[in-house]
Amino acid sequence: MKLLALLLRASRGSVLVSALCGLLSGGSSAALIALINRKLTGTDIPERTLVSGFIGLMVLALATRIISQVLLNGMQQEALYTMRLRLSRSIVSAPLRRFEELGAHRMIATLTDDIVTVSSGLMLLPLIVVNAAILLGCLVWMAWLSWKLFLGMIVFMALGVVSFSFFSGLAVKGIGEARKTQDVLFKHFRSLTEGIKELKLHSGRREVFLGEQLAGTAASLRRMYTRSLNIYSASSSWGMFLFFVVIGLLIFAMPAFSTLSLAELTGYSLTVLYLQQPLQTLTEFVPFLARADVALKKVEEMGLSLEATAEASQAPPAGTAPPTFRRLELVGVTHSYHRENDDGRFTLGPINLSLEPGELLFLVGGNGSGKTSLAKIFTGLYTPESGEVRLDGQPVTEATRDAYRQLFSTVFSDFHLFESLLGLAPPEQSGKVAHYLKRLNLDQKVRVTDGKLSTTELSLGQRKRLALLASWLEDRPIYVFDEWAADQDPLFKQIFYEELLPEMKRAGKAVLVISHDDRYFHVADRLVRLDSGRLVEPESAPEVRHAAS
Repeated sequence: MKLLALLLRASRGSVLVSALCGLLSGGSSAALIALINRKLTGTDIPERTLVSGFIGLMVLALATRIISQVLLNGMQQEALYTMRLRLSRSIVSAPLRRFEELGAHRMIATLTDDIVTVSSGLMLLPLIVVNAAILLGCLVWMAWLSWKLFLGMIVFMALGVVSFSFFSGLAVKGIGEARKTQDVLFKHFRSLTEGIKELKLHSGRREVFLGEQLAGTAASLRRMYTRSLNIYSASSSWGMFLFFVVIGLLIFAMPAFSTLSLAELTGYSLTVLYLQQPLQTLTEFVPFLARADVALKKVEEMGLSLEATAEASQAPPAGTAPPTFRRLELVGVTHSYHRENDDGRFTLGPINLSLEPGELLFLVGGNGSGKTSLAKIFTGLYTPESGEVRLDGQPVTEATRDAYRQLFSTVFSDFHLFESLLGLAPPEQSGKVAHYLKRLNLDQKVRVTDGKLSTTELSLGQRKRLALLASWLEDRPIYVFDEWAADQDPLFKQIFYEELLPEMKRAGKAVLVISHDDRYFHVADRLVRLDSGRLVEPESAPEVRHAAS
């Protein structure tokens, strides 16, 4: 079982100690049954000895059960902690293109639903270990009491196990199929939250989405899980039925074929009745364990898929000052990918382009021409399929790619605004932060306390200004702005192009701006145009001014 392997990886020694304590707890419970049987059928053991033994066994069963559960609970949480961090680091380490191909909905399903399911399964393991130990201890007692009856008991248990395993296999297969369907459902949930405006504005589209896509997938998931759980319920009930068959045979059939002592008959009847609860617990837990096992397999597959493509970059130590550069070049760079509503692959390049400190480079072109993809290659988020990215004449390799990325501060069109500045605003920077907030006309709306933003519930233009604040505080040598001004009012557009960008230039920053604002093309030192993935001959600043006039 994958869950047990997960715990063994967390702490093999603790698992063994916990298992030993579980066995002691189960053995003590079985010994209690034996002692009760001796008392009921008569014995020459002194009453005081029986009472002392009963109390001692109770205390031992309780103490070892608690120790087993405590150890397993600690290992469970440690295993989950390690799994969450490992998967999160795998996501960050995977190439951006691989992340985009897998889809955010699959990542979210794995990080939330799968890990919660694994957590639920791990929480059951302490009870499973203890109940399994009780079962083992009782079987040992029954074998000691009468090996002939024990053989008959084993036959019925084998019948129950084989039939239960057969039906469980069918149910596990259904759960695996349901987990695949769950990825589709999470994709619909993401569409529901991200497309809420469009769904509200078009009742026909809304009803098709809710009534056919989302409801259809949810119904399939319901049907798969219901069928699997029904199979488990039927097989569990069959197992309980076999218990009553065993008791009936013990009481009514066995005395006709073999002479049984009262101690044997009472002992077996008591033990079988006592075992009903542990076995019922074990069989009821099987569906949850099966779901947890499927979820863990999904988590591991996701992690392996990401790790298989993980970049070998060595991250610079925290607090390291951003590197500097003299010249950045793209030499014969190409990159291909699928575009929406396009059966073929779109090829960007070959691209030959350079950037130097103190230079304002504008990248323009129509929608779908490859501007954002080129910016991602520029920043090291995409790896070119051919050609080289060179920094000061040296090719950027997998080993140096993460250090290379530290040159850049970006605000992409699909940027994410964190709720804190993540270490960018230490107390000594408070004056600088206040100055930037006032400069961006956000000082009346946002406060920064201990690096945390008082709110991010702002308009898109204001959120972009906060992203620009974070970018300024990063103080990197190269800035990339992807349609930053598209959501700004005319005043802030003018401030951005005619004040902020020239200030960055004077500070020696290199700036790559993706823009459609031809009114401000004259600000650029150079303007390059992409047309269907190909670079058009760059225009000089005078030509840009002439074109703009």
